[in-house]
Amino acid sequence: MILRGILIATSGFLFIFSPGLPIGLLSRRSPPINRDLIYWGIGLWLVALLPSLFLQSLLRQGLIGDRGLTGQPIDYIVTLLGALVTATFVTGAMVLVLRRRREPAADLLPNGLALGFGVGLVAQVFTGLSLVGAGFRLMYGQLATPTLSGLATASLLTLLLGLLALILFRPALLLVSAVQGVLASRALLEGRGYFFLALLASTLFTWMILAVQIALGGENPGQLLLGSTDSLISGVTILYYLLVFGLAYRWLAAQLARWRPVGLKGKR
Repeated sequence: MILRGILIATSGFLFIFSPGLPIGLLSRRSPPINRDLIYWGIGLWLVALLPSLFLQSLLRQGLIGDRGLTGQPIDYIVTLLGALVTATFVTGAMVLVLRRRREPAADLLPNGLALGFGVGLVAQVFTGLSLVGAGFRLMYGQLATPTLSGLATASLLTLLLGLLALILFRPALLLVSAVQGVLASRALLEGRGYFFLALLASTLFTWMILAVQIALGGENPGQLLLGSTDSLISGVTILYYLLVFGLAYRWLAAQLARWRPVGLKGKR
C-alpha cells in the first residue's frame, strides 16, 4: 500500500510539473515571450471556466439528465457540445486579450503562445493535487472513500497505465492550448477563419478521446480518480496523447520558424 501511495503521489507531482518540458523546448525556438501574458492566460482560463461549466451542466441536464455516459448516440453529442462550449469561451477570451493589447504584428505569435501556455498551465491542475492527496492518504492506509478503495484494489498494470495516461495528458493539453493561442493571434492578422480553426483544434482534442473512451465502454471517461480505468482504454489514451503531442509540437515549431519574417512583412 505504501509503494502504491508513493507511485500515485509521485504521478501527481509529475502531472503538475510536466508542462515545463514543452514550454522549455518551445521557448528556445520562440522570440522573447511576455511572461505577463502567461498570467493573463491563467486568469482568462479561470474566468472562462465558470460560465463554460454552467452551460455544460445545463446541456447535460437537459439532454441526458443524471445518468452516466453509457454509449448512447446522445452521449457523443453532449460531450461534443461541452468541448465546444469551453473552446468558444477560451478562444474568444484569447482574441479579446490580444486585441486590447494592440501589439505590433511581429509580436502577435509569441503573445498568443504565451496565452496558450497560461491556459495549459492551470487547466486541470487540481487533478494533480488530487493525485498527490490520494497518494498520501493511501500511504497512511486510508481507504474511507470508493475512490481510494478503487485505487488500492486496481491491478498494478491498470494503475500504471491509467497514471501514465493522466501524466501525458498535461503536456498534450498545454501544446494544444498553445496551438489555440497561436491560431487566435493569427485570426487578428489573417481573418476569422483562424478563429474557427482554434475552436476546432481545442474541441476535437477534448472530444475525440472522450468519444473513443465511451465507445470502448469507459464508465468515467478520462477520470482515473472516479474509478479505475480499463487497461485497453488507458493504452489507447496513451497513444492518442503521444500522437497529439508530436503533431502539435511539430506544427508549433514550424510556425515559430517562419513567423518572424511573416510578422515583419505584415507590419510593413
